[in-house]
Amino acid sequence: MHSLNYIKFEPEDLDIYLKIVSSDSVMKYITGRARSREENIKRFKGILKANTDHVKGGYFKIYDRGNVIGLGKLEYYDKEVDTIEVGYILMEDYWGIGFGKTICKDLIQFARINEMAKSIIGIIHPENIASKRILMSNGLESYFLGIENDVPTEKLHMKL
Repeated sequence: MHSLNYIKFEPEDLDIYLKIVSSDSVMKYITGRARSREENIKRFKGILKANTDHVKGGYFKIYDRGNVIGLGKLEYYDKEVDTIEVGYILMEDYWGIGFGKTICKDLIQFARINEMAKSIIGIIHPENIASKRILMSNGLESYFLGIENDVPTEKLHMKL
């Protein structure tokens, strides 16, 4: 089992954020491709606002033994009452070695301990089998498979 550190993004973390989200293969099932630098800077500003708005949740840099390996999020999901969304992005060097499962478990446990919501949701591209497996191994169950905002979408959830 991995022992990871989670630290909220701060304004000085733009370069770390850009490093995480600038790969087409990493972003394939999230945005379909890596966004432009300008798009990523705009998104990063939104992340900083979310971190200000959420005392406990928000967006976190994830470290393993001092190395940034990706990001995680716990953000209120406005389409369902009293629901928080769990999400994560791992840099490609860290795929397939158990980090995703640990990150998901840690974030769900954090949301549960801090009573952030009554339910948690994970939203994925249906072809992202690895993320579906991770979410299901952490207790989430699929309840929606279809198109949302013109994008193939699968939603998994569970009660906290």
